[in-house]
This record gives sequence, structure tokens and C-alpha cells, in this order.
Amino acid sequence: MPAEMLEDSKAGTTRRKGRCSLPERRQALLDAARDVFLERGFANATIDAVVERAGGSKATVYALFENKEGLFAALVAEAAEELSALVQSYPLDGRIEDDLRDFGRHYLEVLTRPERLALFRLVLGECGRVPEVGEIFFRTGPQVIFRKVVDMLRSAAARGQVEISDAEGMAHFFIDALRGHVHMEVLLNPTRRPTPKEIERHVDFVVENFLRACGRSARA
Repeated sequence: MPAEMLEDSKAGTTRRKGRCSLPERRQALLDAARDVFLERGFANATIDAVVERAGGSKATVYALFENKEGLFAALVAEAAEELSALVQSYPLDGRIEDDLRDFGRHYLEVLTRPERLALFRLVLGECGRVPEVGEIFFRTGPQVIFRKVVDMLRSAAARGQVEISDAEGMAHFFIDALRGHVHMEVLLNPTRRPTPKEIERHVDFVVENFLRACGRSARA
């Protein structure tokens, strides 16, 4: 394709994308940023590369995110919110063993997705240099999940399904046990991903022993 036609094509693409609403433009930039950060790492990623993929202008990036750090922080927040959204719909009046099993399976399925693991590795690598990135991730993801599990346990205790004196401590215990070796193994080995059957077996083991620690049989 002649250079003039190529430039016209790029310009046309940019103009078409320019007619997007501000939320659509923001999402397009986040989608492009995710690819760039995961492919190049934070240090080698550039605003120019993000704009090249998403279209638009660097001015829009700076207006929405201020800088590369702000763009990365917004991407981290979006990923963490996806994880926290997992638990928002869980009822507080079901059988606790069923709720914990269902939650555990969905939680590990999301947690072990390759794209989530790649972003998690990136966050771990950057939070020492940009502490607010780690704080955003923790506050909008793991902390939200922790509070939901606390609520689930307190509700179950109020209904006599479990005996728990420290719901927060037991929530940490349950979530940590869920992640366990399953998350660590795939975090350190990108070629490995647990099968649905492996996740189910692990979750069943965790729930059964967790409820036993709470003075309740999982099959009661």
C-alpha cells in the first residue's frame, strides 16, 4: 500500500475512534495498555505505543490518566475490580458449604487465568517502585473479597451453620488456603494451569477441612 494511502487509513481510523464517547475512549486505551504492558513490561512500555494501538492522541491519555504510572494504576484497578465483582452477587442466606464451594471454584478459575497471572506478576514487579499500584490492587481486589467472605461467615454463624468467634481471622485462613499451592504453582510456572477437576478437588478439600475447623462437617 502506498505511504499516502497508509497514512490516510491511519488517519481515518483515528477519526473514527475519535467519535467514541469518553468512556469508550478510556476503555480502548486501557485495553491497548494491557497488551503493551504485558508484552513489554512497565519499564519498556510507552504512551506512544498505547496510542498507536488504541488510536486517538497522547493528550487524551494525559487528560484521563496524567502519565504512564496513572495509566498502569487504572489498569490494575480495573483488573482488581473484575475479581471483586465475583463476590458481590453471592447471597448471605444460603447453605454455607455450598456458597464456599461455589465461591472457591469461581475464585480460583479467575485467579489462575493466564492474563491475570501475567498482570499479577507485573504488579509484584512494580509495586516496590510505585507503591500506590500495589495499594490500589489490594484495596479494590483482595480486600473487597476478604470483606465479602467475612460477611458470609458472620451470616452463617448468625444462622447457626458454623461456630466462629473470629470471622476475620477465619476469612483470611479460608482465602489463603484456597490460593495455596494452586496459585503459587501457576504464578511461578506460566506453562501450568490447573484443570477444572483439579480446582474442584482442591476446593472440596479446603472447604471440608475449613468447616471441620469451624466445628461443622461439610456433609452435615
